Amino acid sequence: MAGNVTALAPGILENPGWTETIYRRLDETEGATQKHPEHHALVRVFQLPGGFRLLVGRDLEERERIYRIVLAAGRWSVAIVIILGLAGGLFVTRRVLRRIDAMTETTRSIMQGDLGERLPVAGTGDELDRLAENLNVMLERIEALMHGLKEVSDNIAHDLKTPLTRLRNRAEDALRAGKSEAEYRAALEATIEESEGLIGTFNALLMIARAESGQVRDNISEFDAAEIAHDIGELYEPLAEEKGIALKVDAGTPARLKGNRELVSQALANLVDNAIKYAAPQEPPVNGVAPEIVVRALNEGDRILLTVADSGPGIPAPDRARAVERFVRLEQSRSQPGSGLGLSLASAVARLHGGELTLEDNRPGLKSVIALPRGGPVQSAG
Repeated sequence: MAGNVTALAPGILENPGWTETIYRRLDETEGATQKHPEHHALVRVFQLPGGFRLLVGRDLEERERIYRIVLAAGRWSVAIVIILGLAGGLFVTRRVLRRIDAMTETTRSIMQGDLGERLPVAGTGDELDRLAENLNVMLERIEALMHGLKEVSDNIAHDLKTPLTRLRNRAEDALRAGKSEAEYRAALEATIEESEGLIGTFNALLMIARAESGQVRDNISEFDAAEIAHDIGELYEPLAEEKGIALKVDAGTPARLKGNRELVSQALANLVDNAIKYAAPQEPPVNGVAPEIVVRALNEGDRILLTVADSGPGIPAPDRARAVERFVRLEQSRSQPGSGLGLSLASAVARLHGGELTLEDNRPGLKSVIALPRGGPVQSAG
């Protein structure tokens, strides 16, 4: 009775409810009908009294048009994304590869022996920059270790070659000029004494290596640092008196400490031995002060301080950091006995226990301080 539908698919009016079908419009011309012979619509059929049918529907052409628009836009979007992705990937890849190539060139120079080279840092703060910064810190540490190794090798060559040469010369003299049993005995005694010095040097090197590698952390126990100070004082008091030095121990309060008793004792003994060696009486007395050595074990919060203070010439401030390196002896003539390992061992022991060795001005003289945490060294997991 009303509407713009001129033809429907067969049987549509016989099926009540929703149906998607095709139809032709009433207002289309013959040419339009040939161009668009049919349209799609979503319709619903109602059954009315008297055998009538009511068809209500909506044309789906708008949906199809939107679908085509979205499809075309999607194709263009995918194409643009692919193009931008390829371009961006190429740019990023070339940029990253360029930085990696620069790192590779630097590492080749380092492998050829130039430890002064450093990996380039772009300053962007990205992962490659963080990697380069960490590697540069590692390279600085390696360069410092290699420099120290070279110095140690040079000092070993100097400090060990001389006593070995003396051993050989004494043996040759004994074979060439020895005429009596007493002369041979004297040569053997001198050889044994020289050998003991060499063995002591190697033992000190081994102990430093063990301390720096952490191999002695299994022998950790709790002990009284004040008791160690008294023991070291009793051990070295006769030697100090023989050299005209007053050795005093100030450790009246217990100082409980967790660590390796043997190494801590050895470190403190090295400090006292150095103090006796270099605080010997001089004419005139240094700064008009009679030679004196004071060994202390002090409680300071969560730390224990083991100090050895003398009234000798001391160490100039610029040389204190270098004095704890292996085989470094500030006495260039090297007329005093020793191998230059005493402070190195004390420093290694302090680091092993999570502490530090500091050299301070005693005004006059030198004050060596080993600061150790009460809880001992941090145990590594596993």
